[in-house]
Amino acid sequence: MDRQCFVRAATLRGIEAVGVRVEVSVGAGLPGISIVGLPDSTVQEARLRVRSAIRAAGFSVPASNIVVNLAPSSVRKVGSGLDLPIAIGILASTGQIPMGLTLNHAFIGELSLDGSVHGVNGLLAVAELVASEGGILVTGRTTEDLSLALPDGHFVLGNLSRLHTGEFELPLTGKAEAKSYEVDFSDVASHDFAKRALQICAAGNHGLLMVGPPGSGKTMLARRLPTIMPELSVEQRLSTALIHSVAGLEFESILAGQRPFRSPHHSASAAGLLGGGKPPTPGEVSLAHNGVLFLDEMPEFGARLLQQLRQPIEEGQVVLSRADGSYRFPSKFLLVAAANPCPCGFYGDPERECKCAPAAVTTYQGRIGGPLIDRFDMLINVSRSDPKSVLSTGSGVSSAALRGGVEAARAFRERRGGEAVSLRESLARREARLIEECRFGNAERLYVDKVAKARRLSGRSIMKLIAVARTIADLAESELVTEDHLNEAAMYRMQDGW
Repeated sequence: MDRQCFVRAATLRGIEAVGVRVEVSVGAGLPGISIVGLPDSTVQEARLRVRSAIRAAGFSVPASNIVVNLAPSSVRKVGSGLDLPIAIGILASTGQIPMGLTLNHAFIGELSLDGSVHGVNGLLAVAELVASEGGILVTGRTTEDLSLALPDGHFVLGNLSRLHTGEFELPLTGKAEAKSYEVDFSDVASHDFAKRALQICAAGNHGLLMVGPPGSGKTMLARRLPTIMPELSVEQRLSTALIHSVAGLEFESILAGQRPFRSPHHSASAAGLLGGGKPPTPGEVSLAHNGVLFLDEMPEFGARLLQQLRQPIEEGQVVLSRADGSYRFPSKFLLVAAANPCPCGFYGDPERECKCAPAAVTTYQGRIGGPLIDRFDMLINVSRSDPKSVLSTGSGVSSAALRGGVEAARAFRERRGGEAVSLRESLARREARLIEECRFGNAERLYVDKVAKARRLSGRSIMKLIAVARTIADLAESELVTEDHLNEAAMYRMQDGW
């Protein structure tokens, strides 16, 4: 007579964990383990790992026909995390461990041939799923802190041999503590104009493009941007850490409140930057969710690849369409980029002569493309520091001072009733609300019209100019946006393009 049982488990689909019911039937027939239910190659390989791990842990694999069904069959099962629930199902259905052990527990973990159990990618997503459904999560050994998703904690099974006693271990993780940043804006000599632009950028979530010669400090400035941004909220920490957990990356600093900073190399592929692969996994734009995405040497990225950034910038998510459906990866990031003005880097430099032909300069600058440049709120020039100021490195404006202004501006925006940008609103509604919040008088409206005509700004560029001015007014804790605020905002829009 066939002996059957089922075990709760999960698999990943994008950044979401999907519940899986591991059904095991042991009965007469040719000896062996068969796995059905749309498993991928990694899950199929579990047959060999499970067999060896069970024997190494002091249990036996019956000389029977073992059928493992992974339900629902319409969802592809991926990853090695199903090793543990398959082994638990076999042991329970053969009476080697109590059947009751499988009733209120969800298992996930990868087995080694010696019976030890290891953690897998995406445990935070699985923990969130188990918390929503109720139950107890049992994983392999891991250093990941799952307490944000499972406040009551979870249990660890370090080796299958522990099932002889039925005792699980407690995780060896503690609460993530806030860490100090290794960099600070005081390390950057001079560049007061660029620092002010970055402060505005952090206060209002404005995209920034910095153009300047090699060695002018563009990368140094960008890497310090997270140090002046507010800490992540509890909700943001969970959503951001979940993406990093699925990608198999460390997220302790995220749980401590620090925002991610991602700086992909210009040789990155479309799948690496936007997400993809088989199975689809999040790319750099999603790993920068609630943080900063920095594109250094932006013209060196492929033109087609850069244009694909327009969707995540505007919609705050990446949507990948595949044969088995759509995958959605959140990507609400602050875009900061750096570029040289020409291939040699010295076009327009007052001290060094540019050796590039005019056609080469035009081609180089055209790699980014007008539609993408138009989506930057601020475009500034960053020149090289004076040699004398370099010796004063370490005595500049600190990150703490700049962050104080950012936090004060955001607090003032909340007090005056300003709202953060909602991606669910129509573009027309967002623009109307922004203009309403500025409370323009006739003088301010005439000024905007004058600047727009003089610089041939597009409608989108005009709205970005106004948005930056509103943030500058918030930094000054002013209810009204004045000509002074608009004039400063215009300084951070060097031209509609380069």
